Amino acid sequence: MAKLDKLFVTEAECAERIGVPTDELKAIAAVLTKQGFPPQDPLFKNRRYWPAVRAWLDWRYGMSDEPGGIYPPDEMEPWKRRRGITGPPGIDGKENWK
Repeated sequence: MAKLDKLFVTEAECAERIGVPTDELKAIAAVLTKQGFPPQDPLFKNRRYWPAVRAWLDWRYGMSDEPGGIYPPDEMEPWKRRRGITGPPGIDGKENWK
């Protein structure tokens, strides 16, 4: 596989593709992630999904209208979570749709 064909990249590879030193990317990664920068994925050895990084950067610099890469997989889908005591119950996946 060619180096540029890799989908999940290490911090060093991500920094190299962006064009900044690895230490600089590591220093600002937490701030960028709060702004929607794609987080590291633990299922892929804490690597970042490069197409999502590229899409997010394109959005940040006005090359796209859609913020790409800000929807990482999570533990549970939001529609399966229950709301707090004060609100109505949410869907918990045990509903009967008959």
